[in-house]
Amino acid sequence: MSTGKGRSRSPATRNRSVTAIALAALVALSMVAMAATGGIVAADQQTQTDTDVQAYDDLEDASIFGAADEVYLQDNGSGVLVYEDDNDDISEFQLGADVSEGLAHVLIAGDAEGDEDIEGEFSAALEDDLFTAGGALAMEQPPELEDLDVEIVGEQTADTNEFSADIYALIGDGDDANDIEQASFEPNAQQQAPSLFESASTSGEVDVTADTFTTSGNVVVDFGEAMFDDTPEETFAFELSDTADGYELSVTEEETVTDTFSTNPDDWKTEADAKAALEAEYAGLADELGGEATVEIHHHDFEEIDDFTDWKELEYTITYEGIDEGLETTFAEELADDPAADISQEDAEEIAAQITELEIETIAFNMTSSAEEIEATWDVEISEYASVFEAFVELSEATVDDEDLFDEELEEFDTMLEAQQAADLRTTFEWDGEVAFTDEDQIEIIFEAESDTENYEAYTDELADRGVDVGDEEVIFEFTATTNDGEIEIDGEVEVGMDDLAETVLTSIAQEFQHESDELGSFASTLENADLEIAKVDADFDSETVTFEAGAKFDSTESLVESGLFGDDIVLTQIAGTEEDDGVATYVYLQNTEGEELLADDLSEHGLVDDETTVYDPGEGDREFAEMDTDAAAAYLGVDLDGDSIPGFGPVVVFAGMGAALVLFLSRRN
Repeated sequence: MSTGKGRSRSPATRNRSVTAIALAALVALSMVAMAATGGIVAADQQTQTDTDVQAYDDLEDASIFGAADEVYLQDNGSGVLVYEDDNDDISEFQLGADVSEGLAHVLIAGDAEGDEDIEGEFSAALEDDLFTAGGALAMEQPPELEDLDVEIVGEQTADTNEFSADIYALIGDGDDANDIEQASFEPNAQQQAPSLFESASTSGEVDVTADTFTTSGNVVVDFGEAMFDDTPEETFAFELSDTADGYELSVTEEETVTDTFSTNPDDWKTEADAKAALEAEYAGLADELGGEATVEIHHHDFEEIDDFTDWKELEYTITYEGIDEGLETTFAEELADDPAADISQEDAEEIAAQITELEIETIAFNMTSSAEEIEATWDVEISEYASVFEAFVELSEATVDDEDLFDEELEEFDTMLEAQQAADLRTTFEWDGEVAFTDEDQIEIIFEAESDTENYEAYTDELADRGVDVGDEEVIFEFTATTNDGEIEIDGEVEVGMDDLAETVLTSIAQEFQHESDELGSFASTLENADLEIAKVDADFDSETVTFEAGAKFDSTESLVESGLFGDDIVLTQIAGTEEDDGVATYVYLQNTEGEELLADDLSEHGLVDDETTVYDPGEGDREFAEMDTDAAAAYLGVDLDGDSIPGFGPVVVFAGMGAALVLFLSRRN
C-alpha cells in the first residue's frame, strides 16, 4: 500500500473496484424485485428457513468488494473507501442506501454498445402482497418475417380461471423458396421437392374434472398431389375399453406387407394363419399376468399386389380376462425391486393397488395414410385417475430421505380433490392450429388456443370452507407481438397477488442461495426478517443509451445489520456513489464498533487494502465525500421517510451486504 497524497492505481485496475461496488448496491435494489419473477412460481410451496446467521470472518469471504483505490482514515474509528472508475460511457450515476430509513436507490445512465436498432422499457415492483411487471420492446423487422400478430392473455382470480392465445405469422418473402425449404430424409430431396409437406394442422380438446379426464382431436398432414404413386390408403385403428372381467381391444389393420426380418407374409395368408399369429402375440402377455386372452377375427382378406408386396386386411378383437391381479402384482414387484424407490413390499403393493384403480372408459386411435395425406384421430376417456396421482406422489416420497417431505402435498391434494368434486369443477382446453406453404412459397402459421374453468368461484369457496383461502390470490398476464411499419413491437405485463408475497419471495431467495454456499444462505436468510415494503426496477434503452433505476424500502433492518459483513468489529455504515469530472466514484463508509482507531492493517486483512491502495491517515487528504439523496430515492419509490434511525449504525449496512453477497454469488458461478 502507499500512504499520503497521490494515486498509484492504473485506470484498468480502478475499473474492477468500482464495478464490484456498483454491483453491490445495484443488486441490493434489483435482486429482490427481479428474483420475485422466479420466486413467485414456487412461492406457495416454500417454507421458512432455519439457517443461522453467520459473519464473514475470513479473507476469502469478506474481500468480495476488492481493494479500494483510496482509503481515508479518521481518528474516531471510522474510514472511507473510495472506488474510482474513469469509464466515460456513464453519463449519470447515483448510488446509495440509508439504513436509518431502510432505503436504497441506484440510477445509472450511459452509452449503449451494439449496432442493432432496438429500443424498449421495462419496470417491475414487488410489495407486501403484490408483484407487477411490464415492458415494451421495438426492433427492426427482419426481412424473413412478413407478418406477425400474437396475443396471449390469462387470468386466475377467486372468480375465474381462463387463458387464450392467438398466433399468426407469415414467414418468407416469397422471392427465394430456398429460404424456407424444409429438410428431408432423402439425400437429394431438395432437388425433388420444395418442402416435406404442403400443410399440417391439428385441433382438439381436453376436458378435466375431479373424476374424469377426456381428450379428443386430430392431426392432418397434406403432402400434396402424389406423382406416379398408386399406393393404396393404409389404416391402423384400435379401441381399448374396460369390461367386467378385464379389457377388450378392437383392432383394424389395412396395410401392405413385405417380407422383412420382422414380418413374414405367410403368417397372414389365411384366417387360420392370422388367428394363430395373433394368439401367439397376445396370449404370452396374458399368461405372464395370470390370465387369458381370446382372439376373435371379424374380417380377413389377403391379396398379392406384386412379387414383393401383399395387401392385408384384418378386423379382430382381443379379450383379456383375469389379468388385473397380475398387473397389480407385476407393478408391486417392479417397485419393490427398484433400488431408487427403496420401498417395502407392503408399500409397493399399496401403490400398485392405487395405480390399478384407474378405469379406462375408452382409448381409441385411428390413423389413415396414403401418398397424399396422413390423418390421425384420438378419443380418450379415463376415470378414477386421482388415485394414480396420489400413487406417484407417494412413490416420489419413497425416493427421498425425508419420509414426511410430501405429507403436506398429499394432504393439499386430497383437499383440492374434495373441493373439486363438491364444486363440480370442470376445466377445458381447446386448440386449433395449422402450418401451410402458400402459393408464394411462404410459411403461414395460424394457432388458436383457449382454456376456461366452469364453477371456479364455487371451487375457491369450497377450498375456503376447508381452510385453504385463495380469495386474495390472482395471476393476470397479457403479451402481444405485432409487426408495424417495418418494426416488431412487443408488449407484456403481469400481475401476481398473494398474501405475504414479498415475505414468501424473500424466503424463496434465501433457500436458493443456501444451495450456492453457506455464506450466501446465512446472509440471505436474514432477509426474511427485514420486512420489505417495496422493491422497484425500471430500465429504458435504445440503440444509443441505457438508463437503469432501482430502489428498495425495508421497514426493519436490525437483523441484517446484526449479521455483520467484516466480522464483529468492523461494520459498513454508508455507501454513496456519483459521477465526477473524471468518471464515477463510490464511497464506502466503515466504522469500528468498539470505537477504536480503524487501521489499514485491519482493512488489509479483509482484502480492502493492498499494495496499490493509497491510504490517508487522520488529517491527511482533501476530498469531498458524496452522500445519498434520500429524497430522490423516496420519490422514486413513492414512500415517506420516517427518519427513525437504528442506534449505533449509519446507512447501507443491509444493502451493501446484500450486494456483496450477490457479487460473491456471481463470481463463484463465473
